[in-house]
Amino acid sequence: MTTVTKRAPPKASGDTRNGGPARKVGYFLLKVGHFVRHFVEMCVVMCVGGLILNLALFGAAALIGHPHLRHEFPELALLVVAFNYTLPMAAWMRYRGMAWRPNLEMVGTTLGLGIVLIGLAWLSIISTSTLIALQLSFCGLACLAMLVVMLFRLDLYTGHMGHHRSEHPASHVGAIGTGR
Repeated sequence: MTTVTKRAPPKASGDTRNGGPARKVGYFLLKVGHFVRHFVEMCVVMCVGGLILNLALFGAAALIGHPHLRHEFPELALLVVAFNYTLPMAAWMRYRGMAWRPNLEMVGTTLGLGIVLIGLAWLSIISTSTLIALQLSFCGLACLAMLVVMLFRLDLYTGHMGHHRSEHPASHVGAIGTGR
């Protein structure tokens, strides 16, 4: 007596079973989408929040007798601008559950950019008028700098490695209220 064994039909090229091409493309697009969403969220919050803080701070400076603070003290003004953009972005990242380390990396990137630009002005590599102009476009420069840092941490920002406190136990280290 002979037994007949049934063979599975060959997979079609678009088959999604067992990690077929369509599934891999979908997974890739999901990761790219997660990265882009995270980047856009950070930049929008940073730029809008920083703009509001800059308007408030420089408006207050004008009311107390320094209407041209950007021109009077360009280095200080740029440092203040960098801080004003950093603060809402860092607060947003913590609100969204980002661990301290990647949050501090983004803070360091933004503040570091301001410090580097000030250093370039002190070394006469860029002019003071350029430094003043860069205050107005600082948000775009900071977003580009953060993008570079994010590209070095793709696992984190594509969602491959959970970055929220509730998803990744290692992110609890040093978190407020965790007792660690």
